[in-house]
Amino acid sequence: MLGQLAVANLLTFGNGTVMAAILQQAFVQQARVLSNEQLLYAFALARVTPGQANLYVASIAYMLFGLPGAVLSIVVIALPSYLMIPLLYSYEYVRGNRRVWNMTRGLGSSAVGVILATTWSLSKDSLNAPVTWVVLAIGLALLLFTKLPTVVSLLAATGAGVLIVVATGTTPQ
Repeated sequence: MLGQLAVANLLTFGNGTVMAAILQQAFVQQARVLSNEQLLYAFALARVTPGQANLYVASIAYMLFGLPGAVLSIVVIALPSYLMIPLLYSYEYVRGNRRVWNMTRGLGSSAVGVILATTWSLSKDSLNAPVTWVVLAIGLALLLFTKLPTVVSLLAATGAGVLIVVATGTTPQ
């Protein structure tokens, strides 16, 4: 698992959102050691707590291997960041190079595509009832059209979902 985490972390440049798709493929679909709900729970927990975006991996490691697994996963996640510091110094020398600039733009563009694919991959199993679509629509509307902080928007959408479930007496599967 630590090897898979290290590879995923390096391939995604530590982008926690993009790494979720790789981890879903490895741990939910292939190894079947996690359910999609467990992965989403760990991911959501990390999104609303301060810290690195990819620290949800420590939650996954804790679920699978306890405290030692969580500690080792944090080391695997943090180590590449420290190894990048010397590379940043050399980047200053090539920053003006047109090819390097184009590569950087290409990486950014591909990251957006992978984030959208990850969003779809993680959400397709969760959006299985009308109330989940309503919560999604409310959350998106609040995030896109208001200046509310992200946490407030997410809490408001969640609260609306809870009210709908209580009012209708139904629960999403």
